[in-house]
Formats: sequence, C-alpha cells, structure tokens
Amino acid sequence: MAEINKKELEYEAVQRFEYLVNFLIIRFRFVHQILGMLRKSPDYRCETMGVWVTDDGRFHMHYNPEWMSTLTDANVTYVFYHEVMHLALLHCTKRKLGTDKLANIACDLAVNELIPISTGACEPPRDKEGELKGTFVSEYKKIEKFKDIKDKQSAEWYYDYLRQKLQDEEKKDGGKGEDNLEDGGFDEHDGWQEHEVANERAAAKIREINSLDTWGNISQANREMILAAQVRKINWRNLIRVWFGNQAWKDRIYTRKRANRRTGFMHPGTRRSYVDRWLVATDTSASVDADLLAEWVGVLNQLVEELPIDLMQFDCSKQTDPVPYDRRLQRLEFHGRGGTDFQSVMDTVTKRRYKGVMILTDGEAAEPTQPRMARVLWVLPAGKNPPCEWGTVVHMQKNA
Repeated sequence: MAEINKKELEYEAVQRFEYLVNFLIIRFRFVHQILGMLRKSPDYRCETMGVWVTDDGRFHMHYNPEWMSTLTDANVTYVFYHEVMHLALLHCTKRKLGTDKLANIACDLAVNELIPISTGACEPPRDKEGELKGTFVSEYKKIEKFKDIKDKQSAEWYYDYLRQKLQDEEKKDGGKGEDNLEDGGFDEHDGWQEHEVANERAAAKIREINSLDTWGNISQANREMILAAQVRKINWRNLIRVWFGNQAWKDRIYTRKRANRRTGFMHPGTRRSYVDRWLVATDTSASVDADLLAEWVGVLNQLVEELPIDLMQFDCSKQTDPVPYDRRLQRLEFHGRGGTDFQSVMDTVTKRRYKGVMILTDGEAAEPTQPRMARVLWVLPAGKNPPCEWGTVVHMQKNA
C-alpha cells in the first residue's frame, strides 16, 4: 500500500512539476528557457532539489516528490528561479570557490539576492514557525558580527567577506570558523562539478537568450550580472601583445623581391614599411601592484623587439619627456606621485605624431581630448575603468 501511495505521489509530483515549468513562460520567461535545458526526474534519494552536472556535460535536475508536496506553487517557482540562477551564473560548472560549506553559503547568498519576490507568485519557502528556509543576506544582517554585510554582491565577494569574518573571530576568541555558520539551504550542491562542456552549454544558452532578447521581466541589473559571468578570463599579457601585434602586421607590405616564408617565391613575401614610434605612458600616481608592474615591464621587453617604443611618465602633468625604451634597463625610477591628468599625454601624442599610445593608469581622472590619428590602449588594475568611452581596455589580473 505504501508503495502504491509512493507511486501516486511521484506521478502527481511529475504532473505538477511540468505544469509549473510550463506556466513560467507567462511571468518568468528566462527561468522557463533555462529549465528547458535540463532533464528532470523525481528522486527520493534527493532530500530537496538539486542540479547535477553529468559526465557528458549535460544538466539533470533531481527533486524529492515528498518535499515538493510541502511547498506552495509560489515556493516551487522560487526554488526554480534559485536553481536557474546558479546555472546562469556558472556556479554549477566552475566550482572556483571550492566545495566546502562556506562556498555553498556564498553562492546561495548571491543567488537569493537576485530573485524578485512576488506575493502569490514567487516566494521563498518557510518552516512551520514562518521562518525563512535558505540563506539570505537579510537574515545575516540580524547577527551582530555580520551586520555590515552588503546586498547584491557576487558569490566571490560573500565568500571573501565570510572567510575574513571567521578568521577575525578565530584570532579574537578561538571560534570554530565555518562550523559556526548555519547552511540552511533548500537545495543540494553535491552534483556540481567543473566541466568545460557543460559550462559552454550554459554560456551558449545565455548568449542565445541575449541575442533574441527573450529575457522576459528579468531586471537590467540582473541581465548585466549574468552576462558578465559568461566572460572568460583573458590573459591580459597576451591581449596587449596581440593588440600591438595587429598594428605591427599592418605595417608590412607585400613584395616579389622576398620569398614567402611558407610557399617560397610562388607567392609574394612581406617586408616592413616605415614604422612610427609608439608611446607608452605610465601614470606615476596610479595604485598599481608592484608585482603587476613588474609583469607589465616584462610585456614591454617583448614588444620592443617588434615595435619602437618611447616611454614617458606623468601624473597631474608631464613628469618626463618620452625616451626610447631599452629592455636592458635594470630598473625604472618613477617621478611625481601627485594627482592625475591625461591631457599632457594626449598633447604629447598629437605633437609628436605617435601612431598609438598605451597608458598604464588607475583611470581616476577627468576625460582628456581624444587624439585624432592615434590609437589608445588603456591598461588598468582589475575593477578600474578608463575616464572615457573610447580606446581599447585591458584589465590586469594577478595570475591571469
């Protein structure tokens, strides 16, 4: 008899599950589209609900029929939204924070901050006493030591924040670290794993949604956060070399007097035409990490083999005139340390007719006048932005 009731409950759960997924297209179109990627099946071994990444790079959603029967339709919709945001932000396929309790809590905090709560349509589950189930920033703010926690941050931010708080607590009174944190999540993360194929499947779906503009009623801020999560981490050193390399290639001309490196005299070879010098300007007021600065100098040492480079320093004004960069320099001495003004750099570019300029800076200054005939490459520390909309931007990252 119990077995029959179990099968009936499972059948009802499947029917209700499919109905609620299909109904999402009316109010939560984005969630509906992501759920369409997943294979879904009832599973009594699963305590609540969770997305699993299979070995072949696909997504499988498991859910417990008995647990689902305790939730309202609005609760199930919220949990759907929760799982979809984990997948859209690539939490399921990148596991870069690790697999410990702290990482799971950080991911849940980030996701729950992005779900729009709507009475009767999308509401988080609660226990019998009416207390929220799950992990929420609003609940953490009620705890004295976490009262300064911020809303709407990334999983990485919450992970670093909580880890620092726990480390401070351990130093102060010998606390037990993450053992003191309650992981009240209503979903399971055990099936997550780093998987390149699955990661690309999720990213491709997000690109499709964005290109077709089928986001539905998801907010613009949430769209931007989801799209930002899809951006691959680029090696900034290679990006700089490629940017300069493209310019160097444009300064080669075809000639029959020189053999092609691949096919011989069957096709024309190339030779360099006259190449103008390029300017590299260093903001001596910039808060650039010493290790990053050393790596940046290493990039210059490689570039100078392909293109003639001049180096100048500036802060609120020009500190040094441009001088030919020599890779044999043992060290660079920096002058200035005042405010920042990019106009002296742009004036130098225009006056000396440089073909392009690379500016190492933290970007915190007024917008300068754009040079008419020169290309501009802004090289900034992570999290900083240039003062203008023009030019190419490269962000330096440690261990990138």
